[in-house]
Amino acid sequence: MYKQRTKQQGFTLIEILIALAIFTIMSMMAYAGLAAVLNARSHTVPRSEQLAQLQKTLYLLNEDLTQVIDRSIRDELGSQEPALGPGRGGEVLALTRTVPNWMNETTPYKLQRVSYLIEEGVLYRRVYDVVDRTQKTSYVRRKLLKTPTVILKQYDSLTQRWTPFNGGKMPAALDISFNLEGLGLINRSFIVRP
Repeated sequence: MYKQRTKQQGFTLIEILIALAIFTIMSMMAYAGLAAVLNARSHTVPRSEQLAQLQKTLYLLNEDLTQVIDRSIRDELGSQEPALGPGRGGEVLALTRTVPNWMNETTPYKLQRVSYLIEEGVLYRRVYDVVDRTQKTSYVRRKLLKTPTVILKQYDSLTQRWTPFNGGKMPAALDISFNLEGLGLINRSFIVRP
């Protein structure tokens, strides 16, 4: 009996070239999609960090201004500073506030001096360990936000007008504007509750 020999089937050169071309096109599409995702992430991460810093700054300002108390202080040189004012040097805002005193049951709160200052285009928050300072008084400094300028205005309830912030008597509200890279001018008003 005669056996038929079977031919071994395989891919032709043209079929292999077509498969390689399809694989190359699919790889290029996948790489373009991955590059778009990585590019979007590189723009999104810094912006989300900037927004988180802004949120933290606005939260701290709100906490400080709702707890402000009308109590002037003595600075390192013995000069009197108002309870709420523009401060000195790079300080754009300085205030005396209350904080809950969880350790002592006889006094429900204690006083704290807080200031906001700009150094080299960055806004910092300083918290002093005592209200009336000496030359050895220490403070804790916290970096908040990159901004070249902070503009403050105060609202006078008698005249019902916004004027430049100059301290002195306690205003009814403060308007604070930040100039942020990529976001422009961010403006927020806070009610001052002495």
